[in-house]
Amino acid sequence: MEQKRFECILLLLEHCQLTVREKQFIEAVEKYFHENRKVTDQQESILQGIYKEKVWARKALFSESHVLKERPVKKRLDVPV
Repeated sequence: MEQKRFECILLLLEHCQLTVREKQFIEAVEKYFHENRKVTDQQESILQGIYKEKVWARKALFSESHVLKERPVKKRLDVPV
């Protein structure tokens, strides 16, 4: 994984709500990366999985709240007076 891509993923994950295990994993990968200037294929796969899950969750939450706000209010015309 390129350093630029790695840093971009870490930056975006900083704004996401992470579990304790996810935080611990990311810290361990950061340490490994700074020591070895690379990440293993397994670390890369897990890191990208966390990233995709968080991005998907944010998009789903945004689209759900966006749809609720955009839904027009219907007036009931069939109510007897």
